[in-house]
Amino acid sequence: MEMTMRFPLLLLICSLCTAQLQTESDNHIIPLGGETEAVRREPTNTTDQPQGCKQDIHAVLREMSASLAEQRVEMRHLQRENEAQAVKLELQTTELEKQKTELKLQKTEVDKLKQVLQAQTAELISIKARTNVTENQVEVLKRDGEVKQVAFSASLFTSGSGTLGPFNTHTPLVFRHVVTNIGNAYNPNTGTQSHKIKSFI
Repeated sequence: MEMTMRFPLLLLICSLCTAQLQTESDNHIIPLGGETEAVRREPTNTTDQPQGCKQDIHAVLREMSASLAEQRVEMRHLQRENEAQAVKLELQTTELEKQKTELKLQKTEVDKLKQVLQAQTAELISIKARTNVTENQVEVLKRDGEVKQVAFSASLFTSGSGTLGPFNTHTPLVFRHVVTNIGNAYNPNTGTQSHKIKSFI
C-alpha cells in the first residue's frame, strides 16, 4: 500500500520538476549577438537547478529502492510463513481425517457392543425366567419330598385275643386300642389313616 502511494508521488514530483525547468527555459530568451556577463551566468544557474532536482529524484529513488528491498524481504518472509502454515494445515487435515476414521471404527465397535449387550440382556432375562421356574419346581419338589414321620400301632383288643364277626357286609375293622400314633395319621374312631405321603400299605 505504501509502495503504491510513493510511486505516483514520485511521478508527480518528476513531472513538476520537468515542467518548472521547461517554463524557465521558455521564459529565458537569449539575444543573438550581444550577450552580457549576467546573461551568460544565467544558464549556469538554470543548469544548477536541474541538478538539484535530479539529486532529489535520486534520493527519492534510493529511498524507494530501499523500501522495495525491505518489502521484498518481508514478502519472502511472509511466503515462508505461509508455506509453513500450509504444511502445518495439511498435517492437521491428515490428522483430522485419521481421527475421523478412528471415530467411525469406534462407532462401529460401539454398535457391535450394543448388539452384544442387547443379546446378553435378552439371554439374561430368559435365564432369570427359567431360574424362577426352576426355583418354583424345586420348592414343589421340596414340599413333595418332605417325609413326614407317620407311624402307628393299634390292636383290636386291649389285651388277650378274641374273635369278631361274621359280618354280612363288607365292614372295616376298627383298631380301637392305639399303642402308638406318631403324626396322628390313624383315626381310632373310623379305623382309617389320613396322611399326605404315598401309602406303602
